[in-house]
Amino acid sequence: MWDALVGFLASIIDMFFRLTGNFGVAVILFTILVKGILLPLDIKSKKSTAKIQEIQPQINLINEKYANDPEKKSKKMQEVYAANHINPLGGCLPMLLTMPVIIIIFAALRSIAADHMYLYLETLIIDNNASMKEIMESIVVAVEGSADLKMSFRDILPQIFNNSGELTSAIEKLPEVIGEESWVALQTAIKGVSYEQAQASAQEMGYSFLWIKNVWAPDSPLKSILGTSFKLKDLFGSNAGQYWALCNGFFVLPIISTVSQYLHTHLMEKKTKKAQAEATAKMKKKPSENAQDPQNTMKVMNKIFPLMSLYFCATYNGAFAIYWTISNFVSIAQMFITDYIVNKKKSVQE
Repeated sequence: MWDALVGFLASIIDMFFRLTGNFGVAVILFTILVKGILLPLDIKSKKSTAKIQEIQPQINLINEKYANDPEKKSKKMQEVYAANHINPLGGCLPMLLTMPVIIIIFAALRSIAADHMYLYLETLIIDNNASMKEIMESIVVAVEGSADLKMSFRDILPQIFNNSGELTSAIEKLPEVIGEESWVALQTAIKGVSYEQAQASAQEMGYSFLWIKNVWAPDSPLKSILGTSFKLKDLFGSNAGQYWALCNGFFVLPIISTVSQYLHTHLMEKKTKKAQAEATAKMKKKPSENAQDPQNTMKVMNKIFPLMSLYFCATYNGAFAIYWTISNFVSIAQMFITDYIVNKKKSVQE
């Protein structure tokens, strides 16, 4: 089931790639498609949230008045919800339905990136030495049939590139599994891959996007186009120019995604405060400033989400960073669109 779902999402991205010839653009179109499909749920969630914001001052007043009587407080809250025809979970349920979709896309993009990175590295090896095609096929068969290795060769090959032929503990038995001759041939072929060849192949395969040399590796100066790691000191040492020329990206998308995430959450918080202030102004008796305010939790989350955005986009592949960043901007646009629709209907009703 999972493989079928990942395959379905990959086929959509591949379809957009065939139309555009670039996987970066394909991911952008894929993101817009996903956000468009989720738009009705987003509008429904925003409508429910707007209604809850209107009565929030009343809820705060009840929390303050019946702070020592939980049973009566719950009863009064239910009366307020019923009088205003509001489902207290109405704003959360549509959002909860979108969460599995986001998790699936997150995991799927990781799997798709792993597939493409393997295809990319395999292509580099075979293009550099045509005789490696049969050897690579035999290595795949040997690894898949081994009980000693718990990983597929798809996941092993990037590790070999990243460790310059040295083996991690997880794959230390690889030479024994594939045979010493195949292991030596593989090491020799990897060492023969040049960055010039890697960059040319990435462009030919549609993996490069703007400043990112390979969208299946992180947009980071600490990663090369092959996904191999650089040390921070390398970027500021005597050969800094060489490393900066070889890095896969410049940390641009992680920064843009963090700023756009902050902008989105800030606008949401500002809108919520405005709605609650308007609702409070209409009340005869107003809650005190010390009344329980659920927006305090939102303020904390508004600080956490941008940091999460920075971490994910800095450590995962560029394709995911593109998805996350574009998703933020589309969410901001959708917020203005849904606000316009909700306010227009509200003015007609009044």
